Amino acid sequence: VSTMQILNKAALTYLASSSPVGVPKYDPKDISPGFLHIGVGNFYRGHLGYYLNELFNQEPEEKHSWGVVGAGVTNGSYSKRKETLEKQDMLYTVVARDGEGSNARVVGSLLELLPFDAKFGPIKEKLLDPEIKICSTCITEGGYYICPASGCLDQTSGNIQHDIAHPDEPMTVIGIIVQALRKRRDAGTDPFTVLCCDNIPHNGDCTKQVVCDLARLQDEDLAKWIEENVSFPNSMVDRIVPGTGPKEIEYVKSEYKLEDADPVFCEPFTQYVIEDNFVNGQRPAIEKVGVQFVPDVTPYELAKLRVLNGGHASLCYPAALLGIEYVHEAMEHPVIGPFLDTLERTEICPGVPELPETTAEAYWETIQKRFENPTINDRIDRNCQNGSDRQPKFIIPAIDKAIEDDIHIDGLALVSAMWCRFCQGVDEAGNEIPPSDHEWDRLQAAALKAKKDPSAWLKLKDIYGDHGDDERFANAFATALKNVNEKGVEAAMKAYIALHDKEFSKENDM
Repeated sequence: VSTMQILNKAALTYLASSSPVGVPKYDPKDISPGFLHIGVGNFYRGHLGYYLNELFNQEPEEKHSWGVVGAGVTNGSYSKRKETLEKQDMLYTVVARDGEGSNARVVGSLLELLPFDAKFGPIKEKLLDPEIKICSTCITEGGYYICPASGCLDQTSGNIQHDIAHPDEPMTVIGIIVQALRKRRDAGTDPFTVLCCDNIPHNGDCTKQVVCDLARLQDEDLAKWIEENVSFPNSMVDRIVPGTGPKEIEYVKSEYKLEDADPVFCEPFTQYVIEDNFVNGQRPAIEKVGVQFVPDVTPYELAKLRVLNGGHASLCYPAALLGIEYVHEAMEHPVIGPFLDTLERTEICPGVPELPETTAEAYWETIQKRFENPTINDRIDRNCQNGSDRQPKFIIPAIDKAIEDDIHIDGLALVSAMWCRFCQGVDEAGNEIPPSDHEWDRLQAAALKAKKDPSAWLKLKDIYGDHGDDERFANAFATALKNVNEKGVEAAMKAYIALHDKEFSKENDM
């Protein structure tokens, strides 16, 4: 393209004739809503929003039923995104990139972004619209208020206590959904499907649990109606979609001569597996563009959560402690990369059930190449955020499985020890680590106590449950933490690799 284009609907004709950027084959003005999506971050835009755009390109009639109305429940970045995308007629570019090249396309499946309101009035009103047949959510693990130990609604949360006492003035997404379902029931309107797009084990079941728990605390009959009439399909979502910064905006300008103030960058790989369980069977035909509808997502979900998310949760803390900025740099590190490979093959993959199309080890080899992608610039600090939500979902289940199957546990104990060391709040060069968790003060206090008494960290019962009482794990953790504190994370990881290299050699000699 010889002329710089500002992304908006007026630019699409020019881009279609004179640019390598793919543009919608449909008219974005003709879209009608079917989704209300809460949490319009980069992951949604590069995943579900991307799939819907592909569907509308292939099956134009689908755009009349399944356009997306977006919403946010926190201000700040959401309002900035709304302002930016409105100037671009709700269009944005998705750039899929790896070491071999890039592919860019403009996505037009987003119809509008509702204005932010601290009392969520626009969201509440839109959820009552009969056209909205699916409420999808991408609000991070913490937004569901799941108690890690029980899997039920965390009734100790102040926001949840407020929603129990004030059903018509909810402060949480769960409360908003319960209120909308109650009003739709009372009006005789069919309910919507609730589609969780977050990385939570059994994400549909968990969402149903907390929605029904909250409804039950407000109105037993409502909870029963939701259980019998509302669908919460489990799904497995997979695409690495990091944040957007000045480098990415500049890349779109220089590479494609396109001014997009809020592009999405991601890896070429994408996967979406969903249980085919929707209210009245109403859903977009996204199986036509590569989405897999299956009776049970469990094997796919377990592999992804343990191998991919567990991989990120294992490498991020040693990388942060060593001052490494990006995931691909951590994979290039002479110790972190081999540590993760040894951990995955020795302790994580053996606990993953057989997959329909591949083995856990072959799946890890695919993930390994994706982590090594040098163009994604997936930040270590992003992966370090909210370990108190992520570790119970990605690492603790692998510990459970290792204890149950009596397999090696020292690497997973070392992951916990490195997270504990990170929560001391200073990296190995003496730089302060800024708070990165909504439970930071509690975590830091426990991490500092654990310098003298390792059991202080395992007493975080909402995270570790009874693992502190398991002698094998508690001893492995205490040893790992001592090594990390006294010798540093690199030495601790080297010792782990060396131990398993010896065992591997012995097995090969037999």
